[in-house]
Amino acid sequence: MKRCPFPVLLVLLLVMTAVSCRKERNRFVLNGIYSSVGSAGTDSMILVTGIDSRFDRTDTVFPAGGSFTWSFTPDTITPLLLVFPDGTCQAVFADKGLTAQMTIPDSGNIVISGGYCNDSYQSFKDRVYEGMSRSRITECIDSFIKADPFSEVTPMLIYEYLVMRYHFDRKEIEPLVRKMSGNMQDSPFLVNLKSGFGSESTGNNYISAFNLIDTSMVKKPFTGISENQHLLVCIWASWDERSNEARKEMVRFRDFYSDRVFNIADISLDVNPGRWKEVVAGDTLEWESYCDTEGWNSRLIREGQIRELPVYVLFSGVKRIILKTNSLTEMDIRLDEELPKKRKTGKTEPRKFRITGL
Repeated sequence: MKRCPFPVLLVLLLVMTAVSCRKERNRFVLNGIYSSVGSAGTDSMILVTGIDSRFDRTDTVFPAGGSFTWSFTPDTITPLLLVFPDGTCQAVFADKGLTAQMTIPDSGNIVISGGYCNDSYQSFKDRVYEGMSRSRITECIDSFIKADPFSEVTPMLIYEYLVMRYHFDRKEIEPLVRKMSGNMQDSPFLVNLKSGFGSESTGNNYISAFNLIDTSMVKKPFTGISENQHLLVCIWASWDERSNEARKEMVRFRDFYSDRVFNIADISLDVNPGRWKEVVAGDTLEWESYCDTEGWNSRLIREGQIRELPVYVLFSGVKRIILKTNSLTEMDIRLDEELPKKRKTGKTEPRKFRITGL
């Protein structure tokens, strides 16, 4: 076998070393420090996710001894969300070669520093106090945009303060977006948000592909759930006891329509998958539970024009919305009309699912 000349090996080694060094230089590093070592939750798992396609996955951080270090290599400025065990969410902005510092107190606001985006975001947080009215917060965001229409922080402010907190609609968000630079209006998050600004009609809506996570924290495509069969879903929130009870009501449909062909699932709008997983851990329900960590920015919520929880949605096998309702009786009538019967011998008398006290 012919050996590779030494000079060639040396060149290859130098190239590999240079590539490795470049990757290390481009890594984003986040150092987190708890203000009180040993306080509750300091060694609990933290989830890292994003608000758009620049970080479209979920990672985990395991603090030890009251601190942690987490890193990855971003392609560009990337907005991240850290989700703590108590449900607290904290935004962080990653960039190539940047090191950021996060201080986590026992109570009060988390402080983030390091880089222009993190520093300007923290400055905005310091100005927005607890109990500030939504109109005043909107004015603060408007002023932020006017001061820097090119800021990568603005989409995160719209997500955190307007979409998640107050569920703003098109007419409330668009005036702010129009004041941003053209490049920022084309940011992945705002493009996705604007795509949900459509018709209120859902009669023939087909839900586009998006991912959920199951109780094993594995991503599952929504379009792959119950393919070619009707799917009855309860969309709920793990922090809301009323909607938690509503999803359990689907047991009635499962039992009564046991001779019909369809599947049942429930989807929680929870940016804190850990909290959702704790809620469903004690369930005896026999269907699959999923979590959409996009919360109220979920494609399911936007394209389905869902305004309140809980809600029952009946989908066709290709994920067309057949009915969206919070009425068990209305859903019962549609199920009776839509669901095909399983093949079996003998004649079955028609039945009607009766619900009282609603």
